[in-house]
Amino acid sequence: MYLFSVVLLVGLLLAVFLFFYAIYEVLWDALKMPIRKIRMRSVVPRRIYLFIRNVILQGKLFKEKGGGIMHALMFWGFLAFAAYSSEFFVRGIDPSASLFSPGLFENVIFFTVDIFAIVVIADVIYAVVRRWVIKIPRYKGHNGFEAAFILALIGGLMVTYYILGVIRLDGISAGYPGSIMEGLAPGVTPITNFFASVFPKIGPTAGLYLYWITWSIHASIFLIFLVYVPRSKHLHLFAAPLNVLLAKDDQPAKLTPIDFDKETRFGATDARDFTWKDYLDFDSCTECGRCTANCPANLTGKTLSPREIIWDLREVVMKEGKELRKNHDDIATSSVFTKVIGEPILEEDLWSCTTCMACVEQCPVMIDHVPKIVDMRRSLVLNEGKAPREVLDFQRNMESYGAPWVVDPSTRGDWAKGLDVVDLSKTPDAEFDVLYWVGCVASYDRRNQEIARSIVKILKAAGISFAILGSQEKCSGDPARRTGNEYLAQILIKQNIETFKERRVQKVITGCAHCFNSLKNEYADFGIELEVHHHTEFINSLLASGKIKIKQLDRDLIEKYTYHDACYLGRYNRIFEEPRNVLTEFAENYEEMEMNKTKGLCCGAGGGRLWMEENVGQKVSHKRIEMADKVNATTVVTACPYCMTMLDDARKVTNREEKMKITDISELVAERLDTSGDIMEQ
Repeated sequence: MYLFSVVLLVGLLLAVFLFFYAIYEVLWDALKMPIRKIRMRSVVPRRIYLFIRNVILQGKLFKEKGGGIMHALMFWGFLAFAAYSSEFFVRGIDPSASLFSPGLFENVIFFTVDIFAIVVIADVIYAVVRRWVIKIPRYKGHNGFEAAFILALIGGLMVTYYILGVIRLDGISAGYPGSIMEGLAPGVTPITNFFASVFPKIGPTAGLYLYWITWSIHASIFLIFLVYVPRSKHLHLFAAPLNVLLAKDDQPAKLTPIDFDKETRFGATDARDFTWKDYLDFDSCTECGRCTANCPANLTGKTLSPREIIWDLREVVMKEGKELRKNHDDIATSSVFTKVIGEPILEEDLWSCTTCMACVEQCPVMIDHVPKIVDMRRSLVLNEGKAPREVLDFQRNMESYGAPWVVDPSTRGDWAKGLDVVDLSKTPDAEFDVLYWVGCVASYDRRNQEIARSIVKILKAAGISFAILGSQEKCSGDPARRTGNEYLAQILIKQNIETFKERRVQKVITGCAHCFNSLKNEYADFGIELEVHHHTEFINSLLASGKIKIKQLDRDLIEKYTYHDACYLGRYNRIFEEPRNVLTEFAENYEEMEMNKTKGLCCGAGGGRLWMEENVGQKVSHKRIEMADKVNATTVVTACPYCMTMLDDARKVTNREEKMKITDISELVAERLDTSGDIMEQ
């Protein structure tokens, strides 16, 4: 064996040992430190699909074209380089060995490598320009040594590849130990061939020195990568594919119930209160900043940064894990663990979150930010009784009145007086097919009561047999859950479920996106399966089946419409097209706002913020109404009473009352119902 082969083998073994030791530390943290243990279902086909889509094809990266294309090409370049790298080390350790036999397969592999190497060099240059010349805002604070060092290593690897290739084509490295790709036709490596034709030939002696210097640098870069990556932010190269493969087998941002009969630690106070899957999320973070760049709180001047929360938690875990291993502490009693709330994570940042899921939607490696934020809210509320004053007030109201305000529960169905609506609190034995779940906001807020009346009008026109719960309806529990009071939320949920069972409720329609999400996705965790429809879905199906027809009004020809996606309807439940389908029935002049569908900007009301003051930076609802104004919309269409409240208030406060109105899609349909002609059979 050649001396250089021995040195390479020793270096490789040392690098592999250091690599796996770093991986061992990461796994030790994730498997040993968390107190909460979770299991996931197999759902193998879905996991394979997510892996192919988001890892191999880099699907989620293309939500932002520029950076997405750059990263995807770099990733595919490294995949191509994997075969080349393997051959490089095999030949370096045993010059007589080879992974590939001469032929078409070998030619295809090395042709691909040769093309991607120049693409990766272009990517590195583009990345440098984006970070340090253009200075893309989402990279701010994350353009330090690590980013520059990794880009330098990547660029160095590609440049040395081409230098070795030119030496090979010049015939200098033929017969040298460790040389690879000898004997390939020049056309197999066209880029290398181009460089060989451009640069002057080098003499044998100088070529020998250049070969060994370049070969040594090339090998060293590989080994440095292996040692450095799992100890840097680029740990995501290994953690992220695993994180995608082990993604939640349920709706993203869905909250896990607390079992108050068994659990003694509520929420997330320190590192032990997160799960192994949370730890994998921390390790998968690429620091790309897409989450923060799309966070409505951050966009409007708040200090909340979903990226910093994930990164800060990762730093805490790595630091405390190291201390535990060093001191051989008992995890349950260790003093190593300190509260993560207050330092490094500010309470005000936790309460700035609207739980809109923009961060989760944008994350290319499928990190689930929202449940972690809510878990830390749970710690504050359930363990310390701490929350903003407005939160504590509306939680007390929900406890006393079943709604976020001081209201008489017996008046909950008063909005329906004169509409001949079946109220199950008054006629419990009435027959019905569909329960219309009104929700707190549409039950008590005067503006939103118009939405409830419009939905009733549509249901009646379609001949739907429906009823309401009236005074027996209580808050769905969503505001309590999202603001950390899981105990109160579960009380309300269980009371509602008991009512559903008593009234034999199976099918539900609701106009509130937050109630819709809770009833559809979360009530099953507490013992009931319901068929739940949002009113936009239901209206769309009624139109499609011909059970209702609508006509165009004269003003539809001059009105300029735009639609605001409710987060809990759109991102949470993927209902994007149904409301737009309804609008196309009459809206001649329609234009999308700047941020729409999966990138829709939150109205600012989610996560309990409908009841909280917004004193820092610009109000989220004001930013959204500005976007509507930019497209010269005269009518902004909503599909959730939370959005109606926030945007209508923003319209008034920003002096747009005369030029713009806010209306729910049900109001537009109810106003345009075509009642002419024969009544259709139902």
